[in-house]
Formats: sequence, C-alpha cells, structure tokens
Amino acid sequence: MTDTKILDEEGFLNDSALWTEELSMMMAKEQFDISLTDLQMQVICFIREYYLKWETLPMVKTIRNHFKLDADQLDEMFKRGKSTARGVMCKLAGLPKMLCIASGC
Repeated sequence: MTDTKILDEEGFLNDSALWTEELSMMMAKEQFDISLTDLQMQVICFIREYYLKWETLPMVKTIRNHFKLDADQLDEMFKRGKSTARGVMCKLAGLPKMLCIASGC
C-alpha cells in the first residue's frame, strides 16, 4: 500500500520529485485498478519527461501523435469512472496537483 504521507487526500504526490515508475504502478493499481502495460508506462514517462523539460504537460494531441493512438485508444487505456484519461495520466506521471487542476485534468 502507498504511504499516505507521500500522497495528499486526493491521491496526488505531495512532492513531484518523489515520483518513480514503481510508485506510479502502485498508484495506478490502488486508485484506478489499472495494472500498467508497457505502453501505458511509456505514455506516463513521456508525460513526465515533457513536464521536466517544459514545466507543463503535453496536449493530448501531442501524446496521441507521439504514440500513434486515437482518442478512443487513449481513453480505453486511462479513463476510469469520472476521471478523464488526461487526469489519470497527469496523476500517474506525478505532476503537481495545481498544474493538473490548472490544465483541466
């Protein structure tokens, strides 16, 4: 189980610098009942690397084009209940909560 001190009450990382692939996999399983595939982890790492370079998250179109996915495929991979695919990806990539909220995740 994920240490609750690492996550806030909504399941976001308190400190984005603590992100690891292993933590992302645990969050995916615990919060969204997702066992991440290699492709899903590649998408999450792409978002994380983009954030570290540009201090923002990529547009969904950028993600889709990079991985040659359509909107339905991306939704199938990440959308869960009321959580949008973009919101799930943002959270699992360990991006700051305020950035995710400001970006409409």
